[in-house]
Amino acid sequence: MTINPPSFLLPYLDSYPIQAGALLTTIYDLTLSVGWIDTRIIELGGWVALVGHKNKSDPLRAVIPLPIHSTSLKPSSLKSIFTSLSTLSIGDLPQPFEKMAPTMDDLRSTIEQHQQQQPVRGQEEEEGEEVILDKETIYTSIVTPDSTVVYYKISKGIKKPSDIPDE
Repeated sequence: MTINPPSFLLPYLDSYPIQAGALLTTIYDLTLSVGWIDTRIIELGGWVALVGHKNKSDPLRAVIPLPIHSTSLKPSSLKSIFTSLSTLSIGDLPQPFEKMAPTMDDLRSTIEQHQQQQPVRGQEEEEGEEVILDKETIYTSIVTPDSTVVYYKISKGIKKPSDIPDE
């Protein structure tokens, strides 16, 4: 059985062959397993990246998908990625792609709606929340041949471990 990737991914898979497998696996991991929302694809410093967050209250975060055997992410690449990220504003980001599956919050809202017979809180109520883009941190997702995904946090500049909050 062959599973075709979503059509919105095809241009990125073609343009970034080194990252293609890792990009596909990372998107499935973040959106289906971790439950990221408002996820979108952007280009940062010559690399394809995912930007999204797990909760509306979290800042948007950038993830650079990489295969485990990649040696291409060098300090000059990181500098270019951070430079591109620092110039981004929320208005520059593309629209999030469609959800691949409902999140747990979506399912809870549906259940509550059926139990209480009240309308689900709409997008118009959530628009008042301020969206923040984390420009000081990027994440890499390292994907192994067996589809295991490990995430690493890379901070801009040198930071003591106590200065980096856990999530």
